[in-house]
Amino acid sequence: MDRIEMGRRAFMGQLAVLAADSAAAAASSGGTLEGSTGTAPPPGTSDGMVVSARARGLVFGCGINGPGLLEPALLAAHVQESGMCVPIGQGAWSQTHPGPATWNFAALDRMWEWARSAGLPMRGTHLVWHSNLPAWFASNVTPANATQCMREHIFEFMGRYKGQFHSWNPVNEAVLPSDGRPDGLRRTPWLQLLGPQYIAQAFTFAAQADPSATLVYNEFGIEEDSAAAARKRHFTLQLLQNLKQQGVPIHALGMQSHIASNSVISASRLTAFMNAVSALGLKIFITELDVKDQAPASDIAIRDAAVAEQYHSFLTTVLAHPAVNTVILWGLSDRWTWLSGQAPRNDGLPVRVLPLDDQFQRKPAWTAITNALSRKN
Repeated sequence: MDRIEMGRRAFMGQLAVLAADSAAAAASSGGTLEGSTGTAPPPGTSDGMVVSARARGLVFGCGINGPGLLEPALLAAHVQESGMCVPIGQGAWSQTHPGPATWNFAALDRMWEWARSAGLPMRGTHLVWHSNLPAWFASNVTPANATQCMREHIFEFMGRYKGQFHSWNPVNEAVLPSDGRPDGLRRTPWLQLLGPQYIAQAFTFAAQADPSATLVYNEFGIEEDSAAAARKRHFTLQLLQNLKQQGVPIHALGMQSHIASNSVISASRLTAFMNAVSALGLKIFITELDVKDQAPASDIAIRDAAVAEQYHSFLTTVLAHPAVNTVILWGLSDRWTWLSGQAPRNDGLPVRVLPLDDQFQRKPAWTAITNALSRKN
């Protein structure tokens, strides 16, 4: 039996009680907890998720976006629950490099300043990605100058925060088997300009810009037990093997882990993949974990239990592997989650996908994550 199935009945019993309690409170206030003040628990009470992670020797963080920086209760919750500040939607080329020779790091600087004031380390963002390129890119970047353009961007960006950030993604989401290439690579503007070597170039430039940096290849869609995910795992591993064979400076694989409450995940197949990654000498980061609220029922207790169970099952599986040393949630509170727009519910109800609800109160997902971090059923 896969590890992901072990302890399922006992854990579900615990979740049912927790979910029923939160549902009863939420039902009387249209989906939010009645009487909630919106104020997070005060920082420093030593019972946040990060406490369990640190006790296990893990780096643990939560993503935060620009609007979240304007929410004092959310910031207090981050200090309480998270051990690292991870930017969401900050640092894209379109934001930081708005013109061929102009730069704007104001948004990222604000986040960095807050993180330092809160005593939290911060993770870097994607340096080369097919998405969120500025309008000037297509008309100004050519095969003749693309390498220099990439180098300038990486050196400017990493140079600004040199030695300060926990880790960086030199390349994000370069694998897409459905694009039909024999190597499984995504047909990105960078691939069209420079060929497959753009990936190795980005990592090499990043290592040159900050020799102390931890460099991560970040990818999505490799966790589930499906034919599509199996192909993604195959080509992702092939890419990592090629990079290592070339002597490219790479230190970890980032598994984004955007999964659903009804996702089927095989612990044995996922573990075999992680074994192959680890055999290359790479660590594994869980970089963007969240669980989509996909239960067909509208009942909050059922939905919360399904989301919590998936968090616990998935984390129990991946944390059993010694190569996994970092876990990052893609958000902390349901008030600020990209899944409200990316994966809304068919019934129109607000999604309940993160450990804290939209009033910053802990949900069954919080207990599930904490228990998994603590090796509890």
